[in-house]
Amino acid sequence: MSITVDKIIKRKPLVINQNARVRDAVEIMARENVGLLVIVNDAGKPIGVISERNVIRALASGKDLNARVTEVGTVGKLVTVNPGDNIYKAALLMNDHKTRHLIVMDGEKLHGVISIRDIISEERVVSRLAELAEAKPEVDVSGGAD
Repeated sequence: MSITVDKIIKRKPLVINQNARVRDAVEIMARENVGLLVIVNDAGKPIGVISERNVIRALASGKDLNARVTEVGTVGKLVTVNPGDNIYKAALLMNDHKTRHLIVMDGEKLHGVISIRDIISEERVVSRLAELAEAKPEVDVSGGAD
């Protein structure tokens, strides 16, 4: 049994335009109870992310809430997986890139976002990860960055 990334996506991805302010991102994250938004350009293409951690670091360094999300978020370094990739690959990517979220891309289309919480919140997923780790499969995780 292979559990794929698309099986653990919990909701439609939440996006924010590249010209939006950090204040807008904070309001969306609080209202939607999420820790990350995908930053998109005017054409709707993902160009980065803004996370709770990005916001905290920005505030700690004196950045204003009126700064653009692209000044605070991580732009140009998307760590992505495909919907059909197995969760073991996703977990390895998260570990290798020291990130708690992955962007799920279906070709050029934003398909979703998964978090470490999505992976560990389902017992069947955790059990399968344990089985896969024991078997130590050869999983290529090199193709994650955009």
